[in-house]
Amino acid sequence: MNQSMSDTIAAISTAKGKSALSVIRISGPKTFELLAKIVKSKINFEKLQLKESKKVFRKMYKANFYDENRLIDEGMICLFKAPSSFTGEDMAELYCHGNDFIVSQVLESILRYCRLATKGEFTLRAFLNRKIDLTQAEAIANLLSAQTKKAQKAALLQLEGRLKTNISSILSDITKLRVIFELAIDFVEDEVPEFDIENLLKDIDDIILRLQSLINTAHDGIVVQNGIKICLAGAPNVGKSSIFNAFLQTERAIVTPIPGTTRDYIEEAFALSGYLIRLFDTAGIRDSQDTVEKIGIERSLSLIQTADIVFYVTTNEISEDINNEFLALLPPSKTIKVINKADLLTYEQQENFVKQAYVLCSAVQGKEVDGLKNLKEKLLANFNNIDDELENGVITNSRQLSCVKNCLDSVLKAKEGLLNENGIDFVAFDIQQASNALENIIGRISNDDILNKIFDNFCIGK
Repeated sequence: MNQSMSDTIAAISTAKGKSALSVIRISGPKTFELLAKIVKSKINFEKLQLKESKKVFRKMYKANFYDENRLIDEGMICLFKAPSSFTGEDMAELYCHGNDFIVSQVLESILRYCRLATKGEFTLRAFLNRKIDLTQAEAIANLLSAQTKKAQKAALLQLEGRLKTNISSILSDITKLRVIFELAIDFVEDEVPEFDIENLLKDIDDIILRLQSLINTAHDGIVVQNGIKICLAGAPNVGKSSIFNAFLQTERAIVTPIPGTTRDYIEEAFALSGYLIRLFDTAGIRDSQDTVEKIGIERSLSLIQTADIVFYVTTNEISEDINNEFLALLPPSKTIKVINKADLLTYEQQENFVKQAYVLCSAVQGKEVDGLKNLKEKLLANFNNIDDELENGVITNSRQLSCVKNCLDSVLKAKEGLLNENGIDFVAFDIQQASNALENIIGRISNDDILNKIFDNFCIGK
């Protein structure tokens, strides 16, 4: 945010390396003036510089790119007239041959007349020029980093404006309350009708429910973006590493009959039914005098607390008492009990474990055998409603979640103040704070620190 937003900027928008073409973006008030100096084409750049020009993106133009009088490359060019562009400014995209040596020369010739864009500056300008809101800007970053179909879908729906619509709807209802209370303060000495407390409380309760719904679905939205963090936990030598390898379909973890083989956790990521899974194989939990193993066990216990799902893995050889001791250490709401080596159990034994809410599992894999089928189905059942949630607009990062929680806290204070007759000015202040919190999400209120943090995650040229 230290650079002037009125500058004309340019940057390469495609990755380095040999390719059919590379793209250079230019945006700002001197875009067409600049192009007239480095491009030879049939385009009338002087006409485009006129404010009253109605020229917008129409077609691709053939163009030659020059550094002063030296021909650098032959390519194509697309022009966008403000405000009908991504950034809302005069803008152009130059298409060169995908050769780093050539592209760098074209960029150098452009930078004689403008400056290099900073990270995410094109998207930042789109936000500042009200072409997109802050949630849509974050959606662009999410789309660039999406590794699965679910993450792609979530980013596209957020870019489409689903979260913005959801937030704006709640914000509209908060604004109605804000107007009522602030008008009451302005005309406190005049005769005004008494509040209909019952209806006001009803409206506040409706807002509270909607905010709580956003918070309740935030976990799923964040999980889709960042991945489902799953920990394999249990005693040593129950087959955690075998299950880990079976999920990955590779020998990633060392498997031996010797207890305590895994001294520290191992992490791998893979896609499952459109979800990004971050799977952790942890050290077996037991009393150990081995210094290294003890550190591994401590890390395992810490990791378990931050996991989204914990697979507690055990076998028929582990007693019920030991299982119960282990399960007492795990968070019940996110623990899935797994009985491994189920292929070695009798039918009666399998039925007994199913009655105890264990999932039958086996690391045995083959063309016609998937020993993890039951476990995969149990895992995915936790996210059955996620598609509907994405369609309605969900929170996808901790910044948005923090803002919604702050909003809810302020609305709850306003309700408490109204019930306790604390004074309209106090209630109005709490409602205003609630409004400010939601406006931070979509960027109506923002500060440079927040914007820098968001747009620093972009690449240059986006």
